[in-house]
Amino acid sequence: ELNLDLMDVKSYEEMVSRVKEAVAKAQPGEWILGRGWHQDKWDKKPAKMVNGFQTHQMLSEASPNNPVFLKHASGHLGLANAKAMQLAGVNQLSIEKLERESEGGEIIKDELGNPTGIFNERAQSLIAKQIPAETEEKNSQAMELAIQACLRNGITSFHDAGATRESIELFHRFKNEGKLNTRLYVMLTGFDPKLVYENLRSGPEIDSANLLTIRSIKLNCDGALGSRGAWLLEPYTDRPDFSGMATLPMDTVLKISREGLKYGFQVCSHAIGDRANKEILDRYETAFKENPEKAKDARFRIEHAQHLA
Repeated sequence: ELNLDLMDVKSYEEMVSRVKEAVAKAQPGEWILGRGWHQDKWDKKPAKMVNGFQTHQMLSEASPNNPVFLKHASGHLGLANAKAMQLAGVNQLSIEKLERESEGGEIIKDELGNPTGIFNERAQSLIAKQIPAETEEKNSQAMELAIQACLRNGITSFHDAGATRESIELFHRFKNEGKLNTRLYVMLTGFDPKLVYENLRSGPEIDSANLLTIRSIKLNCDGALGSRGAWLLEPYTDRPDFSGMATLPMDTVLKISREGLKYGFQVCSHAIGDRANKEILDRYETAFKENPEKAKDARFRIEHAQHLA
């Protein structure tokens, strides 16, 4: 895989030319991945935009045979080319069904009902599940490099805001091999309910050296502002028919809040929009009132809280 850092691109054209360079070095059919672009930071906007975002055509012309998926700087939205959408089975006929299946996600369509290549929030998984998984060897190498970079910069402790089963296995292996040289405070990803409930039942994991702590849960409850996914009390001025979205049912937030209190796990919910913040605080409050003893020092929090009414 070729991973592109797109933090500094100044236009859609520049982003496409980076992809073109990567295509020249890639094997046929190899995925080209990147992250970091943000349309509000470009010097000039492309001629054609739908709902505030570019369309895939220019990108698809630059990479007809290599699937491409470029994530927004926020991580809450991605741009796919035609090849990637073809592999994922996304087209005018399947779009409504797929959008329903990725509850809490949006596939942006043009005026003719064709996908523009923009996948918002949980709809990103339609493309992501086509991308070959990283190997264990590659993940170990990345972990070693990350630990070295932390220590070089004097960082000795980290919160992992939403770890998968594979990541947790990697952390345990590093700890057992004596290679975990930064302390980790790990939040279980709410995207994997089975993982969450298994860990709740087995209880918090806190080792004597404080190297690896697993006693919290990360819930992703709405989108980001830049991708117009933050869940707001009022519509966006540039999308008057849209107020963002919840990416997790609030019933789930309440259920996990109750379970977290019961089993001694901290709940950390991502909420950007004012409505998301309000709805989550209401659920926390309900759970706390039901279990006041456990709520005394629960330290439930909202991650990235950005807009409050």
